[in-house]
Amino acid sequence: MSRRRGEFEHRTSIFEGAFRAWSHLGGIEPLDLVTKASIDLDPLNFPLENDPRLAAQKGKKKKNDSNGGGGDAFDAAGGGSSAGGSKQTKDNRRGYPYEPLPRAGLAHPFVQAILSPWLGPDVDQDAIQLGLTTLRTWWQHRRKGESGSAVVALGTDKMRGVVEGYTRHFFNLAHCLIVNDKEQPPRTLQSKMRDLEKSRNKKVKKRGREGEAIKAAAMAFQSGFGQNPGQQQRGSGFG
Repeated sequence: MSRRRGEFEHRTSIFEGAFRAWSHLGGIEPLDLVTKASIDLDPLNFPLENDPRLAAQKGKKKKNDSNGGGGDAFDAAGGGSSAGGSKQTKDNRRGYPYEPLPRAGLAHPFVQAILSPWLGPDVDQDAIQLGLTTLRTWWQHRRKGESGSAVVALGTDKMRGVVEGYTRHFFNLAHCLIVNDKEQPPRTLQSKMRDLEKSRNKKVKKRGREGEAIKAAAMAFQSGFGQNPGQQQRGSGFG
């Protein structure tokens, strides 16, 4: 039993650290991402205040609960549950908004980095695919909050330190992958990056149109003075 519990703690601490890191990265503003070093965006030292994703997801959760959704069927497997989500509020546990895993799956280095310390180096392809399925299932259920079993398993001072260590490790890795290697970012960050790019393109086009208008006006002005000097002189006489 202790061996099985140890494996559960090991796997869940890795998954939870990666989840928190990816969630934190998703809430960062694009300009901060390129103007600040990763140490100045650290998820442990610089938590995101008033994250709009949390409010939006809490609203969805309340709606689902009122419709009879939720449940803790996946709790024993270490996924999220509505019970785990409500416990976060009661215990003032810090909430981490849900950010989907990269769609690229194993092709994304961040996903590979999550599975590697859990599965180890000597693992075959079937085990890797099973690990990916386990990770995806856990990640999907984690949107409901930490499960009761995960809260208990990771609630000791030792395991909290382990999770924080993984959180910082995975954040620094993800930050490097997005900024330096241009890998796919979290969905929320990607959406903000697209909006910023659209805004910049609109400003560039607007400045271009204004510049062309100024040039045209200047040419017309110069043309008016250059082509009809005689008319201007005749028109200015007293007769």
